[in-house]
Amino acid sequence: MGWLLITRFTLQEAIRRRLFLTMAITIYAGIAITILAMWLVYLVISTMTIFLTISMISGEIEAGTFVVIVPKPLRRAEIIFGKWLGYALILGLYTLLLSLAFMGIIYWFTGYWPTYAFAAIGMLEISMLVLLGLITLCGAFVPTAANGAIAVMLFMGAFISSIVQFAIPAQDYMVQNITAVISLIMPTDAMWHGASYYLFPAAIGVLQNFSVSSVNTPFTATQPISPQLLTWAILYSLVLPLIAILRFQRRDL
Repeated sequence: MGWLLITRFTLQEAIRRRLFLTMAITIYAGIAITILAMWLVYLVISTMTIFLTISMISGEIEAGTFVVIVPKPLRRAEIIFGKWLGYALILGLYTLLLSLAFMGIIYWFTGYWPTYAFAAIGMLEISMLVLLGLITLCGAFVPTAANGAIAVMLFMGAFISSIVQFAIPAQDYMVQNITAVISLIMPTDAMWHGASYYLFPAAIGVLQNFSVSSVNTPFTATQPISPQLLTWAILYSLVLPLIAILRFQRRDL
């Protein structure tokens, strides 16, 4: 009756392989859906930041609101700081809740939860603050329409530069240097790549045959951003509003 034993062993092996294949497919799906969902969060938050805040300074000046507010016992610095902080809290909370909602839904259906999920969310928060800092600065210098145009062009430029950097060989130092400068001028896309890195490690450890290089794309990264670039982005998001405050002190209302 050896053939029965072989048949039983074959069936058990097939079931085990099928279960492993199902688990692997589920994890792959969880990774892909998580990356896509968080990229959508990044786009939604960036779009909201631009269109919700472009008029927070220049729009108020054009509407004459500050003419009424400034004579009251409020310093100009307090007005700008209060507006910046209010929008930062609103958008920061929205980023956190939207990210957790997407990750929670994906976890419910696939069982995949990034090990460093909150590090990824932190990168998205910094990206939002970078964009908010730029808009705050421009709002103190230029009209609302110009402020929005600058924010959109720099945001799109950073995204396009990451595609160019991926497509052009690393030996082309001129192109690589140009894209690096763009990343410094507008580090939002660099923050997204930093976030995407933290969405991968848990699954990479499970799938032994997973090719890390296969996820190195214009939309994802296989290495964390450098501490220098992270420090630059944080300073960028804090210093630009301070410059806006200094400019607003001397601006005619």
